[in-house]
Amino acid sequence: MCDPRQAIFAAALYLFMASPLNHNHLFYFWLAGKHRNLTQAAKELGLAQPTVSAQIRSLEEKLNAALLTRRGRNIELTEAGQIVFRHADEMFRISSEIPDALSGRYTGQPRVLHVGTSDFVPKPIIRKILEPLLKEDSDVRLVCREWRIDELLAELGLFHLDLVIADRPHPDSSRVRAVSHPVFETAMAIFAHPSLAKQLRRGFPRSLHGAPLYLPVRNTMLRESLDRWFAANKIEPVVLAEFEDRELLKTFGSGGLAAFPATAMIENEVRRQFGVERVGWVRGVRETYYAIAVQRRVMHPVVQRLLAQATRSLRGPERAIPIDTSHSKRKART
Repeated sequence: MCDPRQAIFAAALYLFMASPLNHNHLFYFWLAGKHRNLTQAAKELGLAQPTVSAQIRSLEEKLNAALLTRRGRNIELTEAGQIVFRHADEMFRISSEIPDALSGRYTGQPRVLHVGTSDFVPKPIIRKILEPLLKEDSDVRLVCREWRIDELLAELGLFHLDLVIADRPHPDSSRVRAVSHPVFETAMAIFAHPSLAKQLRRGFPRSLHGAPLYLPVRNTMLRESLDRWFAANKIEPVVLAEFEDRELLKTFGSGGLAAFPATAMIENEVRRQFGVERVGWVRGVRETYYAIAVQRRVMHPVVQRLLAQATRSLRGPERAIPIDTSHSKRKART
């Protein structure tokens, strides 16, 4: 199995030997692209702006491609410039880790944590996972990006992300060498507008047979678990709509046309924000959220801490992922 980092270095080495690039020129371009401003890049380099512009033009001539375009006082990357910038960004980011790699430590500053979040993970859950990290370490700056899980894993494999939060573990079939740690687990419940919730509580869960429901789209972990639960209880709901975005699912659910599933851990937020009530617990269905990181010798210290905490928690008597057990202390209205 090919390590993406090895592939990057191999490609860079091949290009360098076939048609060597001036790394100073590449670095000047990278800084300009990073700041989107030639004046700021020249100031950081301690050079005159015309000098930086001339060096970047030399790089463009070498590559036979325009990399930058003017936009008022600022600059923008062309399509070719975006490709070169991504490769340069990865190259300089990896090279900055060399001293730490030799000592086995990570001491990079500033410590920016690039996190990708699956668009199917509820936003309050993401906050519950990541906010404690910010409280523990004031030196960390968090950059969150939301995307589809397949695209997130691709970005993780290219080292553009330090961590991915998803509703499923890293697939064994992926070429990216990554580790998956469960960091959060919660029960599920069915919610509905108060008038519909009152009807569905009678005889729940059998009351869901023939009842209108909004559900997550197929090929998601939650939908697969719900379908198994429906089959085990011989329930055939009327699925009015399927949603990829959970916030949109809950927004539709607040309208009162159909009931919908939601994470029990954020019940208070769901009830307050969408004006709904819990119908009943989906007993036996739990949802687990995972932290996924690339296996590497030098790992971001915050990621190391998160994974270490998750590993220690799994050894506890209750697998101490923050699991909501408060529902067991309440009497469900079923």
